[in-house]
Amino acid sequence: MTPPDPGQVAALPKADLHVHQEAAPRLDRVLARREERPPYDWAAWRRRLVAELPPGQLRLGSLGSAPILMELDDDEMFVARTVDILTEHASAGGCYVEVRCGGDSVLRDGFMELFRTAEHQVQTVHPHLRAEALAVFADLTAPADYLARKADACVRAAAEGLAGVDFIVTPYGSDADWSVAYRLAEPLAEAGLGITAHAGELTTADLPAAARMPGLTRIGHGVHAAYDPSLTQLLLDREVTLEVALSCNELFGVLPATQEHPLLTLLTAGVPVTLATDDPVQIGTTIDAEYAAAAQLGVDNDQLLQITRNAIRAAFTTAERRTELIDHVEQVARPSLH
Repeated sequence: MTPPDPGQVAALPKADLHVHQEAAPRLDRVLARREERPPYDWAAWRRRLVAELPPGQLRLGSLGSAPILMELDDDEMFVARTVDILTEHASAGGCYVEVRCGGDSVLRDGFMELFRTAEHQVQTVHPHLRAEALAVFADLTAPADYLARKADACVRAAAEGLAGVDFIVTPYGSDADWSVAYRLAEPLAEAGLGITAHAGELTTADLPAAARMPGLTRIGHGVHAAYDPSLTQLLLDREVTLEVALSCNELFGVLPATQEHPLLTLLTAGVPVTLATDDPVQIGTTIDAEYAAAAQLGVDNDQLLQITRNAIRAAFTTAERRTELIDHVEQVARPSLH
């Protein structure tokens, strides 16, 4: 099969439903520009990672391990590093991006106001860009009162524009206990927040529990479902959309080499798939690079465009924004496919 023309792939509209804020790496980039110094060398970090650690969980666990301090992360820096994310995405052909803001971000005073300030700044240069923020629950072993306080903050932020919540249940990739995640997810979904969860990145073990989570419509990664027809059918039955990060899978060695990635298997089975950058600074990717990688796997232009449509349909955004995005995607797509 002849891969799509790179120029046509570059011209396609793109969307990313799974990008983490990478607070420390982004802050370092912002400060490096201001201080006129080189930023942290992530390419060297990736080389060490591959040379020193075996594929799988150990590599994956190294995310966020670089020695970057956060003392200077005030409100101005929060806006600046969010602008960095959104500008990078828009410059790579993206029209829509969802940013996963982990840690205590949702507890920050004026969190959504700061996020919208960053979005508005980027829209002065990239008017078609739309961005939404998600909160992340990554430590469900934290004290119950802290989890309740964070969940309450999510509900309040939903009224201010918070779009959704991402869950990472540990031990990651195992048949873990999802009961705390279920208890938190139900009222959050009732508050109108979209629900997604990391699963199926390392094994199939956590996919059944993730797919049955209250309110869940998307799974981050989920690619191991391709190796089990019953799990593929479960995703189809529950209309779950997958957020697939090709470069992430390759770097951390959670699957065979990228040439053997099961993306096409999932597409052929009819599973709604989107493409994602995940942790793009650390991984060394952009959303246009992810679409180009998919094209190298044999995904054609029509399928790539459908991937963008899948993302817009599964997006945790307002009906008005979804309509705007669909119109923009179709307008841009017409000349890019000819």
